[in-house]
Amino acid sequence: MYVNKKPHRIGVFGGTFDPVHEGHVRLAGYVLRKKLVQEILFLPAAQPPHKETAMAPFVHRVAMLKIALTAGSDMSVSTLESRRCGPSYTVDSLQALQREYPGTRLAFLMGADSLMELHQWFRYSEILHLADLIVVSRKGISDRKCTGAIRRLPGNFFPVSDSRSTFPIFRQTDGGATIYYLGDFSSPVSSSMVRRQLQAGNRPQGLDKNVFSYIQAHHLYGPQPCAT
Repeated sequence: MYVNKKPHRIGVFGGTFDPVHEGHVRLAGYVLRKKLVQEILFLPAAQPPHKETAMAPFVHRVAMLKIALTAGSDMSVSTLESRRCGPSYTVDSLQALQREYPGTRLAFLMGADSLMELHQWFRYSEILHLADLIVVSRKGISDRKCTGAIRRLPGNFFPVSDSRSTFPIFRQTDGGATIYYLGDFSSPVSSSMVRRQLQAGNRPQGLDKNVFSYIQAHHLYGPQPCAT
């Protein structure tokens, strides 16, 4: 008989992580502290469908993630998307994770900017049948605009009153997916900012020192400053 030893709720954090930075790790820790999930699974895209090809090869992006996450046993890395051919579509990944972790409830992490484009994603309405969503605020996107986008999603999402919650919760009328909106998280760091600083020969802020050493050792992202 199969005994499921995995946590009941798993947060799926997809992205290119090119490279992973402290903002990614802080966000994962923030979601865990909110007790929305019991484990965070980082899911690096092998072939991102919505972006240009990643600058660092998949194997290096996975290695940097593992370095950045060594301190947290409730955070891990999945190489699922490297085992499939073609673009890394979220709907396919969630279906595969449901098979890999039977009996668990998945929650997909996304930024408010991604939420605004969700209707353009491949088979996006199916995502709402496969996982809950944890939406994190982004600079330049107001809470009102974000919650409005949630209300327009298929499935008739409505706000839920929960006296124990410090953030808005929306649920489909048919009892399907739940969306949690975390409007009080912010990070000044982005992967594109880190890459620009590396290419300019500067030591980036918000980059784990061991990840930085790995980047230097493998000559990723262009010119590197000398270690200090």
